[in-house]
Amino acid sequence: MSIDEKQLSKLLYYFAGFDGGVYMSGKNARFVMNMRESNLDYIQWVEKTLETFTSTSTHRVAQRGNRSPLVCLLSKTHPKLTAIRERLYIDDRKVLDPHQLTLLDAEALAIIFMADGGTSVDQRWSKYAEIKLHTKGYSYFDNLALSKAVYEKLGIRTTVNRHGKYYFLRVKSQDIKLFIETVSPHVLPSFSYKLERLAPVMGDDIVCASQGCEEISRND
Repeated sequence: MSIDEKQLSKLLYYFAGFDGGVYMSGKNARFVMNMRESNLDYIQWVEKTLETFTSTSTHRVAQRGNRSPLVCLLSKTHPKLTAIRERLYIDDRKVLDPHQLTLLDAEALAIIFMADGGTSVDQRWSKYAEIKLHTKGYSYFDNLALSKAVYEKLGIRTTVNRHGKYYFLRVKSQDIKLFIETVSPHVLPSFSYKLERLAPVMGDDIVCASQGCEEISRND
């Protein structure tokens, strides 16, 4: 897998900032991510990215009850990951780094959506569609900065909302179509269900992820 340094930096920031993490182990940091086994395509993407500069390992993690098993992805320690750690954490609390936000693009937003996004259709309100980014691990000001970056980079408007002591982003209803069109080419097949939920409102031609459109057309 060949990747330039800017692309690698962007992916590491967003993989680590959303669903993954980087943690010190000795002199350097390692990447750690736990994800559902059903999202193997995402796990393999992260794994291949990390393996451009360090080695990784995976192991299966059983969960209680009927919950789906997880796959834990671990990397060896590396100075690149230490540099990410120094920017993304303050007093062991995850933050959004200004440089990270300069790297935001459609692919980065798709990573946030796959990791932390949620979609729903409320049938009670004329099939009202909703997209939320559950960025609740971040402060109000981090969410505000992310909302500003998403608008400045991609023209998509979001609002910062509160749920108890946590904050998250909601995509403005007028910009849901633009959001879908922006992230769809980068949404992996195992996450396409998040877009497909919106089909009753937005239409299959808009909400199917690019990786799944061919299969859908074959089944029609």
